[in-house]
Amino acid sequence: MRSSSMSKHLLAVPLAAALVVGCQKSPVPSPPVSRVQAPVPAATPAPAPAIAQAPKPTGAPVDALALPRSGPPGVDHLARAEKLRDDGDTAGALVEARRALADDGEDVDALALIARLARASRQLTLAAEAYERLGRIDPEDTVPLVQAARMRLVSGNVEAAEALARSAVGRDEGNVEAWQALGRAQLSSGNLAGAIQTLEQARTIDPSHGWVLNNLGFAYLRASRNPEALEVLERSAELLPEAAVVHNNLGVARERTGDLDGAREAYARSALLAPKYVKARVNGERTAMLRSAPDAGVEETHVPEADDGEE
Repeated sequence: MRSSSMSKHLLAVPLAAALVVGCQKSPVPSPPVSRVQAPVPAATPAPAPAIAQAPKPTGAPVDALALPRSGPPGVDHLARAEKLRDDGDTAGALVEARRALADDGEDVDALALIARLARASRQLTLAAEAYERLGRIDPEDTVPLVQAARMRLVSGNVEAAEALARSAVGRDEGNVEAWQALGRAQLSSGNLAGAIQTLEQARTIDPSHGWVLNNLGFAYLRASRNPEALEVLERSAELLPEAAVVHNNLGVARERTGDLDGAREAYARSALLAPKYVKARVNGERTAMLRSAPDAGVEETHVPEADDGEE
């Protein structure tokens, strides 16, 4: 009996042990380790194309009168200009004079030469700009402003001409040319009352100024103040016997005041002095067919001339 119970006991122990062992949790297998990949760097973007930057403005105004220098360093462009002027090459001289301003925009000698050459070549706006700069350089000099006013007037810029002439009068109220320049500008703008008053002031300053008298007479004609026009134009013709425009205006004044023979004589004189002066020829032909012409007319607008009113 012992042996059988013992056998049972011995059999039970391994079974129990087996049962105990079987009850233990099996170790959980570790998850497979993935291979760690190094991060792939992002692609470097291609550099943006360079953008050309516009040059920054320097703030210096563009000099409309100056031209770039030319030739070897140190060349004297002003001397070149004077040489070309003396040789009769006005266009070449003007170019060289403008180049002389490249280094010094206030070179008075170069500006004065530019003004004269531009005026001679009928580049009146350029001449006006040169005269205006001369006037700014010397704030006490009236002459450049008067000349600039004349150039602006002939080129058709009446408003600028009047402003310049007023500035000239402000600098020197005793300057007859400043008053005359203002009167001519007022004539061109149609301000007859202002023109007559201004030109009367000019006559007060210089009673023997033939161009002042001519322009005053013209203003009187425009205002139909014919006897007054006749008086000043007779005197103007005495002072300016070679001025065709004066004799034509005198002819109109004589015609309007009933002196037809005197008018014909004045028109003939004007046409003789300036054969290409169409107005005088037409007036002469017209009056040749008339017995009297008390209602003879005068042009409705003032046509400025470069030398009208200049000494």
